[in-house]
Amino acid sequence: MKVVLPVVLCLFLVPVTAIVAHLFAARMRRASLGQRIRKYGPHLHECKSGTPTMGGAVILLLWGICLPVLHHFQLLSREGLFIFLGGLLCGGIGLLDDLLSLQHKRSLGLSPPQKIILVTGLSTILFFLFPHAVRTPLHVPFSSLILSPSAILTFLLVLSVFLATTNSMNLTDGLDGLATGVTILILLGYLFLFPEQEFQNVILPLGGILIGFLWVNAYPAHLFLGDVGSFALGGAIASLAIVSGTALILPLLAGLLVLESGSVILQVCYYRLAKKRIFKISPLHHHFERAEGIDYSYLLPTVEWPEPKIVLRLWIVQAIFVGLGILAVCR
Repeated sequence: MKVVLPVVLCLFLVPVTAIVAHLFAARMRRASLGQRIRKYGPHLHECKSGTPTMGGAVILLLWGICLPVLHHFQLLSREGLFIFLGGLLCGGIGLLDDLLSLQHKRSLGLSPPQKIILVTGLSTILFFLFPHAVRTPLHVPFSSLILSPSAILTFLLVLSVFLATTNSMNLTDGLDGLATGVTILILLGYLFLFPEQEFQNVILPLGGILIGFLWVNAYPAHLFLGDVGSFALGGAIASLAIVSGTALILPLLAGLLVLESGSVILQVCYYRLAKKRIFKISPLHHHFERAEGIDYSYLLPTVEWPEPKIVLRLWIVQAIFVGLGILAVCR
């Protein structure tokens, strides 16, 4: 039962998630609760305005239902509970952001400082509730070294991982199916690295949910993750990295997230210094899209790929990063 149940849950949740997400999208569309497209300047995704959003609520609901099921069969460890709570609580922050966005009828909900404060509070709560889970020794990439940092350094690391991963996943969620597929690839990497039961019991159900969600989230998306989804996925990946001791290897395992957030940082810094842009539009995935209204120069060559090709190629890039992350863990 301990081995079979997570696999059964994974397979069962694929069609269930696809059906529930489809019904949720239809309900959102009838209620005229759709995504408001942020105005970047150039015309980019105006055609997607009105697409139902907050699909991450479906992911949170179904993943949350797995909690009592696993607990009933005594398959939920404290490490697993930490991962669940990390994802669910981060998703709660994203949900608040989405609700404020819908209420004020704009693309932005919570301000960046408000998000930082809420994630800091969440990290503090988890740090004190799960002292043994967060104090897992750290693997050093491409070596057999193991680090055991002090409590203060551990807290700063936990906070940094949650802040970086949730915001990077939020930036990555800009094309149909991109963030969902990237998360699936990262989870596959963790399944390979940590076949222990406490990790499988949490990863397999979430993986099944995401595969099912991809049914409606792939191009052309009928339902977006929303901030509730991107923050939940970022929180789940951050929690996995913390309890598995792979926080220092996460930049490789989740390399595409680093590229996405790094492209925004580079774009902003270079523009402030030189009043020029590196990318057509940041984050990185937007640079490869066709955009109208570009009246400024940028350093990188012009690229215009169809959205499905961009997503597929970035999934391939992420798969390579997962492979590098696996190689970086000497066990």
